[in-house]
Amino acid sequence: MKKLLLLVAAAAFIFAGCSDGGETPDGGGSAKAPTTYTQKALLEYFSGTWCPYCPDGKVYFEKIEAEHPNGLFTSVVYHYNDQMDNVYDDAIDSKYSKGYPTGMVSRVGGTAVSRSTWAGTANDVLSQKAKCGLAIDASTKNGDDLKIKVKLGVGAEALPAGNYFITVLLVEDEMTGTGTGWNQANGYNTTPGHPYQGKGNPILNYTHTNVNRAILTTSLGDEITAEQVAAGALTEFDYSFNVKGMGEDLDVVAFIYETTSNLANPALSSSFMYNVQRTDMGTNKDFD
Repeated sequence: MKKLLLLVAAAAFIFAGCSDGGETPDGGGSAKAPTTYTQKALLEYFSGTWCPYCPDGKVYFEKIEAEHPNGLFTSVVYHYNDQMDNVYDDAIDSKYSKGYPTGMVSRVGGTAVSRSTWAGTANDVLSQKAKCGLAIDASTKNGDDLKIKVKLGVGAEALPAGNYFITVLLVEDEMTGTGTGWNQANGYNTTPGHPYQGKGNPILNYTHTNVNRAILTTSLGDEITAEQVAAGALTEFDYSFNVKGMGEDLDVVAFIYETTSNLANPALSSSFMYNVQRTDMGTNKDFD
């Protein structure tokens, strides 16, 4: 099985699963969520230091990010067979990866696709009206123990019927190192006009960005109930994680997505990330 490099380190992490205090709009005096939210999008893509085309994935992401600033569009990168590979995203690799670099914006289509499609999908997602949103409180840290509170709020209308999941990730903004598994293969070293022309092959001390370090839910997300996606529902989830061995430049990324498989008629299958939120470790990001 792949991902032996970080097994020992992973075993040292302490994880406590979520407990939800499912506040719903039913019942006297129950808390309700905000009615409006900002629609955001998340690119998840697959990379490896051995992959000569993977630097181009970063180029595509940064271009789209520049077109949608202020946190509207962000990314997380799942590494395979290098020093940033870890045991947490095995199930994501198996379910979604279709090559390197491929990726998916807000899990539209339910599978990773070519980077040439990312910008169009991002525009489509961000043009939609948000039906729900998330808030993250990652301000509580005692030594290496990080406590995280995630709130899911649903607007004035219930989300469409489906199978919904919440996923919470720890993402390191930047990682770098030297040697095998850190230096980045570069198929564009001699490509005129490419941003990585003349950077070397491999690129030494390459800065890897938005690296997934851990998943606090199950890898494919924790299923949530119909009551938690009802109109006005406000649900709180609690997590804790020991970040020993990780850098200080960690972000918490939380998202809610729906996936429905129709084996009889695959064309009727669906997948969509309804919204995403991201904040720095040590901060509190409210609904927006």
